[in-house]
Amino acid sequence: MNKVYYLLIFLFEQFVAYMYFKNKFETKRNAFVIIICYLLSFAVQFSVSLTGMAELNILSFLICNILVVFICFGATIKQNIFNVLLLEVIMIATELIIMYPVSILLDIQLTEYMNDASVMLFETIATKSLYFLVVYIFSKISFKEKNKLKNDFSLSLFVLPLSSVFTLLCLMYLTAHLELDQFTYIIFIVISFVLLLSNVIVFFVHEKVVSTLVENSEYQLEKQKAEINHEYYAELERQYDLSNILIHDIKKHLGVVRTYLTGNETDKAISYIDSVYESNEIQSLKQFSKNKLINVIVSRYAQLCRNNEIEFETDIRNVDFSFMDESDLTALLDNLLENAFEAAKSTAEKRIDLFVENKNEHYIIVKVRNSCDTPPTQKGNRFISSKQNKNYHGIGIKSIERIAQKYDGSSDFEYDDRNKTFCAVVMLKNKI
Repeated sequence: MNKVYYLLIFLFEQFVAYMYFKNKFETKRNAFVIIICYLLSFAVQFSVSLTGMAELNILSFLICNILVVFICFGATIKQNIFNVLLLEVIMIATELIIMYPVSILLDIQLTEYMNDASVMLFETIATKSLYFLVVYIFSKISFKEKNKLKNDFSLSLFVLPLSSVFTLLCLMYLTAHLELDQFTYIIFIVISFVLLLSNVIVFFVHEKVVSTLVENSEYQLEKQKAEINHEYYAELERQYDLSNILIHDIKKHLGVVRTYLTGNETDKAISYIDSVYESNEIQSLKQFSKNKLINVIVSRYAQLCRNNEIEFETDIRNVDFSFMDESDLTALLDNLLENAFEAAKSTAEKRIDLFVENKNEHYIIVKVRNSCDTPPTQKGNRFISSKQNKNYHGIGIKSIERIAQKYDGSSDFEYDDRNKTFCAVVMLKNKI
């Protein structure tokens, strides 16, 4: 009968561990591989349990889960060990928190419950229910960590779960080898509860650290990208101005060339043309808008679309964006068009439409629609980036949402499965 109990216990523990790590980290194997790994982990732990040595059971839980997380989930070694240790603490502490009171109520030694099937069944259900409840709460409030997140500060947090496991093992050893009175059991209950509570606090501190690091990392990435884009478009605008100057002076240049040609000074005409060409590269920019910044941004993507045979249609009109900071305007249009370009270039239709218009006197609507053959992945109500560079996952969309909120507007993203198009609509309020 005991073997049946242990079989069910270890199966349940594998399910709880999977539930926690699936919510905590991204999976890097398919479902079949993950199931096989957990079945092997179960088989090993169940086999070790047949020795009847609690210390080996705990060690096998630790080793098997570390290996499974390493194989199946995108966690660093530090993240892996910290979270497995945390589960170990929760598992041992919840067992002792239930088992000690039961021993006091029934006036039996802690190790004697194994001789009574009904008591063992009650304690198994109670301990594993509490274990499941605590881990389930942790998994729901936990911040999903990325395997590339640098979190050296969390190394100091390893001390508590590691020392907690050692302390709880000492309590179990004393209980198994000494006859203890009820007052000692009460002390052990308090110690187990305090250790569990301490690890909960450490968990929340760890989550706060991770959350702060992620937010800072995303902010730095967004800031860096905005600065790079701003510098790039400043240089592009400078070149655009030089081209306008050259176009403005074209009559003068043509007059000089005409003089050389009418005087049969062909070599001088060719030399003069070469000098003009080498001094300034003429940019063939279409006038999309009277706003210089908008013009250079849209011109860049228009050129990219021409190079990639993407049909690019725009209707910007003379919308006044003077109420926006140039860095915000750059980030907004660049992110919208970059996402559209990345999606459209691999589609059959290859099309991007950009529309900007006024809605009454106070709002501006920016709409970008692009062809998109494959439905984008969604997590809840949020679309997940399909870009190869995982470090920039979702940064563009977050930047668009941030800018919309800054200008008391809104952003909406929608995929039309029937027409195979993705549409991003941003509404901004003109506060001037």
